[in-house]
Amino acid sequence: MKETKYEQLAEDLIKDIRLGHYAENEKIPSLREIQLLKSCSLSTAKEAYRILEEEGYIYVQNKSGFYVQPQINSLILGPQNEFYESVEADDRIQQIMRTVMDPKLISFGAAIPSDHYLPLKELDTAFKKAFQHKEIYRYGDLQGYPYLREWISKRTSISGYRVNAGHVQITTGCTEAITYSLFSVTSPGDTVIVPSPIYVGLFQILETLKLKVVEIPYRENEGVNLSEFEKLIKRHKPKVFLFAANFNNPNGILLKDETKQSLANLCYVYGIHLIEDDIYGDIYFGKTRPRPLVSFFSEEKEGPKAFLCASFSKTLSPGLRIGWVTSKKGIQSVSKIARAFKISENHPTQIGIMEFLKKQNYEKHLKKLRLEYKSLSQEYFNLLVTHSDGQLRITQPDGGFVLWIESSLDGDKVLMEAKKIGLTIAPGSLFGLSKHWNRYFRLNVSVGRSPKILEKLSLFAKRFQKNGKRKQTF
Repeated sequence: MKETKYEQLAEDLIKDIRLGHYAENEKIPSLREIQLLKSCSLSTAKEAYRILEEEGYIYVQNKSGFYVQPQINSLILGPQNEFYESVEADDRIQQIMRTVMDPKLISFGAAIPSDHYLPLKELDTAFKKAFQHKEIYRYGDLQGYPYLREWISKRTSISGYRVNAGHVQITTGCTEAITYSLFSVTSPGDTVIVPSPIYVGLFQILETLKLKVVEIPYRENEGVNLSEFEKLIKRHKPKVFLFAANFNNPNGILLKDETKQSLANLCYVYGIHLIEDDIYGDIYFGKTRPRPLVSFFSEEKEGPKAFLCASFSKTLSPGLRIGWVTSKKGIQSVSKIARAFKISENHPTQIGIMEFLKKQNYEKHLKKLRLEYKSLSQEYFNLLVTHSDGQLRITQPDGGFVLWIESSLDGDKVLMEAKKIGLTIAPGSLFGLSKHWNRYFRLNVSVGRSPKILEKLSLFAKRFQKNGKRKQTF
């Protein structure tokens, strides 16, 4: 949907404020003045100023005019609800990812669990058992291996989202699960609201499906500002809210249940489909598994659909490539799309995973994984803060196995310099469409704690010390 003249004028004025052309408490042009400056109608000017006032950029002073809000810098910290007519996941992302995945370097940049923390021996045994199944060489159920779907539905129900095996579609990983879900409820040109920062792989999906994007920033201590979210809905009329409520990659944020409930209510009331990425949901550091956002969504037959997407990539093995979508009202459309691209999911792998789940205590494995990642996250945090002399600002995650780090340096440059030490990080520019995250980077704690690894990490952190303690090389 093309922006109106008043929306475009509002965008231009917001950019002027964000760039510092108007300081806090400074008077901005009157409606008549802006009408002349921008060659627009008075009604267009009034509507544009209404948007600025609603979104907290300006306030009205009786008989005086419009002024920029005080403490405006705290408001514009982070990408301020940027709207993008199209997404271009350019070649630069691919080039950076090749560097991040370089096997010659210690990869702190890729969010891939280390083999050391995966049950590889048990998986070997399970797959040997799987190949004794006579049906393994045949096409499987179009929706996925029935026993595996039954296991997923029971476990999903325990986490708070009550579904049955018929509500589950097996996919090739979580990314495909998200893609199919988006494909089933959008058309080219539709708008999607996404958090910022967000998992880099989603940009390729949004680009391929030709979707427009609004970035809503995570706000410190609250996650998502509900008033801000509702204003975006009214203004952009999005078709989908694509979100990770539990340990978002890359910043590890966990939303409170009250916020989840409010977000779910807003989506339902305004008819917005909800697609949730819950791939890190099982790797929590608290006492209990957090409920997925979709579990707070209305279960009425009419209205928008909710989709919960996940996989075994972060807990069992990334190479297995088995993920799933669960949806009470949207699974038929997802399954129809899946059948258009393949006649069956990987049957041997599904059976192999099911053999593992039958013989092994998955919950015991997860408990060990959670304790290990929580310990590593704290150990890495302490090491990085200490050896950088406090020059790194690190978001301590509530789960998952990545750290989100802010420095005074450009993340792309940090990556290039990190290579000289023999390691990689993921620059923050990968995780948003705006340039706000350029001075951030993501770091994977699942790499482990061998003496060599800790030595490299310490050397890396020391590069951030201020001049006078250590010569700045970045």
